[in-house]
Amino acid sequence: MFQLIGVELCFSIMLFSWFLFMCLMLVYLSMNNICLLFSWELMNCMSVSVDFDLVIDWMSCSFSGLVCFISSCVMIFTISYMHGDKSLFRFTLTVMLFVLSMNFLIFIPSLISLLLGWDGLGLVSFCLVIYYQNSKSLSAGMLTVLMNRVGDCFILGAISIMMVLGHWNMLCLWEFYGFMYMNLFIMIAGMTKSAQIPFSSWLPAAMAAPTPVSALVHSSTLVTAGVFLFIRFFNYLSCYSWFSSFMIYISIMTTVMSGVCALYEYDMKKIIALSTLSQLGVMMMSLGLGMPMLALFHLYTHAMFKALLFMCGGNIIHCFSGKQDMRQINNVSKVLPVTSMFLNISNMALCGMPFLAGFYSKDLIIESLITGNLNLVTFFLGMFGVCLTVLYSMRFSFFIIWNNESSDVYNNIGDNDVKMILPMTMLVLGALWGGFIFQSLFCLFSVEFFLPSVMKLMVPFLIISSLLISFGFWDKTNMKSTGGILNYINSSMWFLSSFVSYPLLKSVKFMSNSSLKTVDMGWFEIMGGQGVFSMNKIFFFILEHWLMLLFNCYMIVFIIMVFLA
Repeated sequence: MFQLIGVELCFSIMLFSWFLFMCLMLVYLSMNNICLLFSWELMNCMSVSVDFDLVIDWMSCSFSGLVCFISSCVMIFTISYMHGDKSLFRFTLTVMLFVLSMNFLIFIPSLISLLLGWDGLGLVSFCLVIYYQNSKSLSAGMLTVLMNRVGDCFILGAISIMMVLGHWNMLCLWEFYGFMYMNLFIMIAGMTKSAQIPFSSWLPAAMAAPTPVSALVHSSTLVTAGVFLFIRFFNYLSCYSWFSSFMIYISIMTTVMSGVCALYEYDMKKIIALSTLSQLGVMMMSLGLGMPMLALFHLYTHAMFKALLFMCGGNIIHCFSGKQDMRQINNVSKVLPVTSMFLNISNMALCGMPFLAGFYSKDLIIESLITGNLNLVTFFLGMFGVCLTVLYSMRFSFFIIWNNESSDVYNNIGDNDVKMILPMTMLVLGALWGGFIFQSLFCLFSVEFFLPSVMKLMVPFLIISSLLISFGFWDKTNMKSTGGILNYINSSMWFLSSFVSYPLLKSVKFMSNSSLKTVDMGWFEIMGGQGVFSMNKIFFFILEHWLMLLFNCYMIVFIIMVFLA
């Protein structure tokens, strides 16, 4: 069967079937208002029970269905994008393992069993980032996996603290003396996986992976795992007054930093990655404002148009012979009209244009920011982040779509590949009407804010004003590469890799090497195998010496006795 229809298409059909099954389960659970919890006891030692739990509720079913729907579209896209690759079967199996790890993370409420999905995402993402075997991919993969291992260590620390409870189920916790440290460890783990400041440098570096992987990672899997963990633990994290203010400041810094850096970037995939970082900041901002359901709502709508945006970018890269520099890609609107239309729709949804998918969730989050008890600086920085989204999205469109200066001639470019157009068509429906559908299905995604007319119209006014200003900023004179200190700083992501990532990883590596030399190759060797061997060697040498001496004495006595006899 795999040989007849292709392994990618077969996996796509399987994922789409799971999506339909999750939709039916969602309808059943929502209409009956029930939540199913399955628990299997794996072992019990000294009143500590290690269980494998599964929770099936409306949140897990909807998120799993969304992940599988996007994954099925990515699989169809992979058939054309990765055509002719010698290791395509291995790549497809690795992507399926990635989707399986994300589903483990969604359905498992036990923190110790959650490592199946949490560690699986980190390790499989490393295998996917280094898929193109070169030094750049290897360095990006090492940065990705090591920064994610920081979060894994904090998850292990939270598991160790929770051992005093006798269980690890995150659905039924209570306050104990290590409760604050457990929440702090969970918060740091979620920040590393969602690439919040100061752990943001690995997200653009992960663009070394193939574009189908980027579409899956940045839409609904790896980077959203931290947000989903925050939503699961929100009732416990919100017990502390410092959580809200800390998350608001961190998220707004991440949003502004990613928006400013995207204005100075020329790599097409890195700009889309920085837009993902900006939207992750918006989700974290919603969590800081006490709106976890709005964060989940924006996660769902963002997954639709971000996967579409990556697929449009991947189609352009595929048609232009692997070029990712926007200064080398021109005249796309004429040679790829359908892709250009889909790219414009996804960009407008990203900006939050009225009545597209991003508008329904992003507008509610910005209105909650307006009504929140915040200072003036935080308010203006949040509004500035909204304007930056429009500016770098319009800059992206000006470079890719509306720049008609073509230096190369491509005769075989066209939107005639069904395997490219079909998944983008499926996702553009979500980018157009996904927000309205989600808000109609889930009453928790609908929050009413009573504001004056001027403040109510502030967000659409900022979006339209930024749209008009961008027409003046990004003209043909600003299309060329410019140098300067600002360009250098922002293209380096404010030196986060140099100041945070590499020193942190270097210090961890130094501690690990010191521990290896001192403990594993030091005391453990002296007290362990080599030490016991050396002691036994000395003991048996002494024993052999005395045995030979006693044997010689015995032989002398024996010979003398025989002679006397």
